[in-house]
Amino acid sequence: MRYLLLLGLAAMSLGALAAPTQAQLDFVEYLKSDEEPKVKDATWMTDDNLYVGVIDDGSNRRGFAEYLCMVAPDHGASPAMIKIVDIVKVVNENKFHELGKAYCR
Repeated sequence: MRYLLLLGLAAMSLGALAAPTQAQLDFVEYLKSDEEPKVKDATWMTDDNLYVGVIDDGSNRRGFAEYLCMVAPDHGASPAMIKIVDIVKVVNENKFHELGKAYCR
């Protein structure tokens, strides 16, 4: 089950965000595919910052964020920052609890 709340919260919190490019949309679809089973949802919070929702297993997800920075260009995306957040806290508490973060540039 995909958690669309992450996308909804992002849209409400930012208001005037430029529409994602086709490459950004394609990267989100890739992340939400079976190719990346850890990812439950993802959304561009700004033009170059990507939030990725996963289930918190207690581990630091900085390495996963760094990995996503490395594969993003393969899909035509070039995020400046990727933040991994606890999708359960997004759904239950409307909070973005950071599990890991990487700066891609």
